Amino acid sequence: MAKNKKANKSFPLVKTLLVLAVVSAFAVILLNSRVSTQLKNLACNTSSSDFATPIFTNSQDELKELADPGFTQKLFNEATSLEPALKRWGTQVHMGFWSGAGNHGNLVRLLDTINNYKSPDSVIHKAIWDEGSASSLQYPAYVRMNRQGWYERAYPESGKVTIFGSQYSDPDPIVQTEADIIWGEYSERYADLAVLFKEFTGKPVEVWCFIQGAKANRIFYTYEFPELQKLEKEGVVNVHYAVKDNADWLNTYDWITGTSNFPQPSS
Repeated sequence: MAKNKKANKSFPLVKTLLVLAVVSAFAVILLNSRVSTQLKNLACNTSSSDFATPIFTNSQDELKELADPGFTQKLFNEATSLEPALKRWGTQVHMGFWSGAGNHGNLVRLLDTINNYKSPDSVIHKAIWDEGSASSLQYPAYVRMNRQGWYERAYPESGKVTIFGSQYSDPDPIVQTEADIIWGEYSERYADLAVLFKEFTGKPVEVWCFIQGAKANRIFYTYEFPELQKLEKEGVVNVHYAVKDNADWLNTYDWITGTSNFPQPSS
């Protein structure tokens, strides 16, 4: 009987511990959900007054942050918060790149096509670009880059810069070469996302490029292409170049594969 009484006395303690464990688990789930929701709200809420308020960041401070490989981890956290399947084992991740007149729209169409694809073998396909997850959910980091107005600040008129339709005095004036470097560093860190995607999904990333008419001195050939060449050699990505505007990602005849086969950039 003494043994049974001891067991009866210990039961409330076990029950209490179980309740605490359930409450703790629920709190973690709720916290993760709130963080994800906050990121989605920030990414989608492009009509807010904050979005239209420029941020005059010092260019050297920005370059220091973007040159840090840790910035890629930041982008990864934002991308996977917007689309958790991007870090799920077995997901096929696709990354898009574009440069040259008219190619922005071609890439948006491709992203939407891939993200709406229903694979016959049940493989999940998710496509992203440097702006965000899918074609509509923007990374908070990308939103911030736009608010910083780097190219707008590179072309002042009468001592004023025009950002989002309003004029401002720039406390840290820059030139176009600085804007190119800043966006180039951002784009290079974006390309490096492929390493993390391969690590989490177990699959090389499929890279789709619309670069007809792209110039040698622009962001793609200066920053993104050399990084893709390196990642390709490491087995992280498979790189494809569209040979026509309405290229179908499922039609191999619409693409040239391999960075060694890419066209020479325009002068």
